[in-house]
Order: sequence, then structure tokens, then C-alpha cells
Amino acid sequence: MPLLKHPEIVEVWERAEQGHANAYRCGADDGNSYYVKSKGATWRGLACEWVAARLALELKLPIAPFAQVSLDEDFARFLQREGNRHLVAGLAFGSRVAPHTREFEPALLSKCSPEFRRDLVAFDWWMHNADRTLGDYSGNPNLLWDTERALPVVIDHNMAFDLNFEADKFLETHIFQADLAVLKADLVMRAEYEQRFSGLVPLLTDIWAELPQNWLVTEDGDVRFLQSEFFSVLNRVNQPHFWDAV
Repeated sequence: MPLLKHPEIVEVWERAEQGHANAYRCGADDGNSYYVKSKGATWRGLACEWVAARLALELKLPIAPFAQVSLDEDFARFLQREGNRHLVAGLAFGSRVAPHTREFEPALLSKCSPEFRRDLVAFDWWMHNADRTLGDYSGNPNLLWDTERALPVVIDHNMAFDLNFEADKFLETHIFQADLAVLKADLVMRAEYEQRFSGLVPLLTDIWAELPQNWLVTEDGDVRFLQSEFFSVLNRVNQPHFWDAV
């Protein structure tokens, strides 16, 4: 489950090398390290992270522990004086740095169970999240590998609920594209996923209520983005042709 309290960020160490969401490895007052995304990941990107992570938990995907972490105003001003414009005061999204993890590489694909591969590619298809690719030598799988448990760890969903989602591209580039093809050919399996996803759509209302106000509304009171954008993506599972590339 996500943490109920808001750990306060007290140190900022370095910017993450991978990804384009301006995440920073930070230390918090709860003794843990987090990769923190704030304004630099866009406010909509933070909402995408939270909604997708909460639903991933419901589906029992092995997602890295996460929380809404707090940046104090004085500390945020200090960071800005140091030239960091990506982390601002208020609540941010923090993905806790897990011990015993390393970057995911092609050689680890065969170590992922068929069930996990199907669960993840179906989840990403539902989320309109095409940001999980891996070629023979490089890519952006947004996965880590837990070396102690020999299991994958799922991270990074700021690109979910993509307004410009291209189904054909997803089917060509997703790390587990072959597993989606197998799933789509099995009517029984398809129905099982539809039932699981459909049952979670109503949770969006409660999850949305967890989002910090500054992620949703500007200082002038203007709405940054709409809940209906997210609902329309999730509710596709209740529509005909959910699995079709349309």
C-alpha cells in the first residue's frame, strides 16, 4: 500500500540518469531514499503516476513502494537558488529506492514468468502506457530486477493515460508484445482480464480524491486536466473492441 504519511525530503543527491521526467534521488526523514518527481515531470504526469500505481497495487503487480512525499518551502527555495527548477514546494511523487535491485536487461526477459508478462502488457494496454520498451541492446523497460528475490520490479507510469497513444506502435515496441498477441487470441483469458479491469474502474473516484490539490489546480484556480480523461481510458474495458488496435 502507499504510505499514509508524507515523508519529508531532506536531501537531494543526484538526477536520475534514465528517463525524461526529471526524477531525483532524494533522502527523506523516514530514513528511506526515493526517486522524486515534482513539477519537472508535469502535474499531469504526477497524477498518471499515482493513479496507475494505485491500480497496479490492486492488481498485485510487483510495483516499487511509493508515496506522496513533501518538500518544505524553505528547502524548495534553497534548491531553486542552487539551480534546480524541477522540484518545487508541496507534495511530489516518490518511488522508494528498493535494495538489491539493478537495471533490467534483455537477458532477464526469460526469467519473467508468463503470468507476469501477460499481467504487465495487459495493464499497460489498459493504461495506454507505451513507455516500456526493450531492444536487443537498449530501451526503456521501466523495470528493475530484484536480485535477492529474482523478481521484476515495476516502476514509472508518468507516461500512462497517453493522449496521443498509438496502438500500432504499442503492438510493435512493448517489451512483452508477443505475450499480448497470445492473450488476445485466448477468449477465456481475455474475459478474465476484462472482468478484473472492469471491477477497478469505479475506484478512480476514490483514487482521484487522494491527489494533492496543487497537482490538479493552478494558483489561479484553473483546472490543469480532467478526471474524465482518465476515466475514458479506463472505461474502454467496458466497451466493444477493447483489444483491437483502434
